[in-house]
Amino acid sequence: MSLYQTILLAVNPEDKYAHKLMVKAGVIAEQNNAELHIAYVEPGVGNVSFIDVEIELQEEHDAIAKQRMTQLSDLAAVSSYPVAGLHIANGDIAKHLEELAEKVEANLVITGYHKSSIHIFGDVSETLAKNLKCDVLISQ
Repeated sequence: MSLYQTILLAVNPEDKYAHKLMVKAGVIAEQNNAELHIAYVEPGVGNVSFIDVEIELQEEHDAIAKQRMTQLSDLAAVSSYPVAGLHIANGDIAKHLEELAEKVEANLVITGYHKSSIHIFGDVSETLAKNLKCDVLISQ
């Protein structure tokens, strides 16, 4: 019997621990024969990223979104287990991850642990642990 049918890995592909976190998520997914999803939310407010506010150019936004998707694909490639979906959003990190966890019916959300230097975000992992109706694994 497996504990988790669907696992969502919330990761910043530019974080120095992203590769390590992906490997851990792949192992946990494999042990549970679970569907594995990877998500990244570009920080911002509402549904707008701070990058959008700074550059205000659709072309640049599209290029950054494409780069992030490539980075997530590269992460998925290092997983020992197949990834079912890659997800990108802009804005409120915790809100988007909560919505995505519900949409994919995640039983486990895995996040990295690091405090944001921008205090308006608070601690995303802690917020997810309080608000989600599934298990949250905070790992490094």
